[in-house]
Amino acid sequence: MEVPADFNWNQELETAVEAAREAGAIIKRFYDRVDAALYTKSDGSPVTDADLAADAAIRSVLRERFPGDALLTEESGDDLARLSAERCWIVDPLDGTDQFVARTGQFDVFIALIVAGRPVVGVALHPPSGLICLAAAGVGAWVEREGRREPLVFAPVERGMPVRLVTSVWYGVPDSLPALTRVNEELGGEGEPPIIRTGLNPRDWLKEHRTHDALAGLVPDVMSGGEWDLAAPDLIVNEAGGVYTDARGTLHRYNKPDPRNGGGLAIAVDSVTHQRLLTALAPHLVTT
Repeated sequence: MEVPADFNWNQELETAVEAAREAGAIIKRFYDRVDAALYTKSDGSPVTDADLAADAAIRSVLRERFPGDALLTEESGDDLARLSAERCWIVDPLDGTDQFVARTGQFDVFIALIVAGRPVVGVALHPPSGLICLAAAGVGAWVEREGRREPLVFAPVERGMPVRLVTSVWYGVPDSLPALTRVNEELGGEGEPPIIRTGLNPRDWLKEHRTHDALAGLVPDVMSGGEWDLAAPDLIVNEAGGVYTDARGTLHRYNKPDPRNGGGLAIAVDSVTHQRLLTALAPHLVTT
């Protein structure tokens, strides 16, 4: 599908926001009542009534508005007919189920529309607060608080300042820590980078929340989780002035036969910091 350069994706974006709001309200009700039953999926990962109800709500909205689009969600069966579809929605109805169960408040709804292997619409909603980060390809990114929407542009790392690097428990830890310790020191940090228990969420880099400037993940093969963990944050970060790639600087592709991504992660709040990160990572990448 060839997308016109001036296409703004407004209908798709607002539909994704509506679906995320419905899912977020469902999740928050379960969270507030503390009554979501917990199950274990065949891969050993947790799933709750909140995941399943949010998934159903999102699918209902997307199917009604865009019946011809394909769907790939974490909590539903994978229909490989999506591979021949021009457009595919990729959804994580509750990203951070373990954090939902642990009651840390660190969980979100992710919705992305994929065209030609890349996200063109991305929405990330935080159910406890209702905060939404959203983006449309080539148009920009925004943050919405209490119904008020404003442009989202990440503040770059000041010239000459150390880069505050983190990694995630999901992306190669602990095997990656010796290499990432050297990367962290190359970027001006000391010792091992802090390890977060979630992936990179765009709201992490809002001015009032920001405690780090970049995230790196080194994995020998495909990463844990699926495309639904990455697609929406990928677009939002890139449209907000950051850069979101694999560890070699290549953009991730989506709606693949195996809906998992390899190559690790290199994510930064600005392009200069991203290049510094890639340079520091390069000696630690396995050549093929």
